[in-house]
Amino acid sequence: MSFTRTYEDINRRLAAGEAVVFTADQFKALADTEPSDEALARRVDVVTVATYAPMCSSGVFINFGHGAPPIRLETLTLNGVPAYGGVAAVDAYLGATAELPGDPSYGGAHVIEDLVAGRSVLLEAEGKGTDCYPGRRVRTWLSKADLNDFWFFNPRNAYQNYGAAVNSGANRLRTYLGVLEPRGASVSYATAGELSPLLNDPELRSIGIGTPVLLGGAPGYVARAGTQHNPGVKRNPAGLPVNGSRTLALYADAKLASPDQVAAARVDGYGVSIFLGVAFALPVLDAEMARALRIRDRDITVQVKDYGRPERPIVLETNYGALRSGRVELPALWSGEGAAPLSAPTAVSSSLAAARRICADLRGRVLGGTFRLRPFIEALPSAAAVRPLARHTEPAPEAPATSGLPPTLRRGQAGYARALCVDCGACAAHCPSGALGIGAPDWLLHYDDALCTGCGQCQAACLRQALAPVAATTQAAVHGR
Repeated sequence: MSFTRTYEDINRRLAAGEAVVFTADQFKALADTEPSDEALARRVDVVTVATYAPMCSSGVFINFGHGAPPIRLETLTLNGVPAYGGVAAVDAYLGATAELPGDPSYGGAHVIEDLVAGRSVLLEAEGKGTDCYPGRRVRTWLSKADLNDFWFFNPRNAYQNYGAAVNSGANRLRTYLGVLEPRGASVSYATAGELSPLLNDPELRSIGIGTPVLLGGAPGYVARAGTQHNPGVKRNPAGLPVNGSRTLALYADAKLASPDQVAAARVDGYGVSIFLGVAFALPVLDAEMARALRIRDRDITVQVKDYGRPERPIVLETNYGALRSGRVELPALWSGEGAAPLSAPTAVSSSLAAARRICADLRGRVLGGTFRLRPFIEALPSAAAVRPLARHTEPAPEAPATSGLPPTLRRGQAGYARALCVDCGACAAHCPSGALGIGAPDWLLHYDDALCTGCGQCQAACLRQALAPVAATTQAAVHGR
């Protein structure tokens, strides 16, 4: 009879101090030496998996509490960023991608980061005044300690897989995947690859409604399938989806979030986003789960799309091992003079180093008994279809793209704010002098001031404004941070 164990078995072993809990890296290293899936399952009880990347479809619900006189908060801002007050009198939802009017470099994600870190933010709100809520205006500074409720509810996080982007056009493009250099001069992607939660449990045997999750360092739960959840996509020979596929809607108490797992991002030319850690403790219930957990970057197919063409055709199918190597070979992206295969550097906007730290953090919580495993209460849909936007009238003309890049750095003025850097590596592929680099074994960003020419190519690629003229470091003060 083949080997199986239950959640009760695992929790009993954890309580007795007998369970073996590995991070994904540790498990995959063991799997390289153990050919038997059943033997692997017998040796390891739990594997922690994680990702740390920009997740735009995120935000927080806040309850401010009633004051005297009570007020119905109909229009409100936090540090000048609009929040949605159409929930209840003193409830609001603040989306991570909401922007400060007139300043697309600051938004909801920055407010959330401030609150998680314990800093105060400025609430300014108005209401029309009613018999039950006679108050009309409020202006006050608040920290998370002043809030009744402050919790994440994120409609779409943790894509099972994600695409990559290249630009065949003649002009630099600024996208949610970062800066795309012209003529195929860079490829951008965003994933933790073999550490990613939904790729290590591809059929979601242990992840469903009610599954515990570590979100931004806070314990929470899977609330339901995320928006754009689409399991019925193309699979590669290993049975893994080749594009987005499944997503998760997640909840957690943001008062318990960790500042090192929540970080605002400014995506040049696109807007504001937020880095969040998402981690799961996967039970190794049987040999089949052990087999799925063997997944390596080379097993995961990724589609590279050309954002330089309106239809965004797929120009290459490769794997995350190739992308992680730092350079991929592209086919000729245009015809005519100069058309030839290309070798392009790769840029990633998720942080592998942070994902590894989060895996280790969750492993400690599982072993310490502060993060318990439990089966889900309902499985997520195994079939769904994502439809495009229905256009029943002629669309309005698109606004012209803004032009111009941040001011060019001059030699001696370049600044690298290590405290702001999250080691995502989005900048490294854009540095022509080799002053910036990221790679094995530590996947931490390395900056060599002696090699920096101050050309400024890295600025637009940096999601955290960690690379900027020294004067830019004063920007935070403008928003009362």
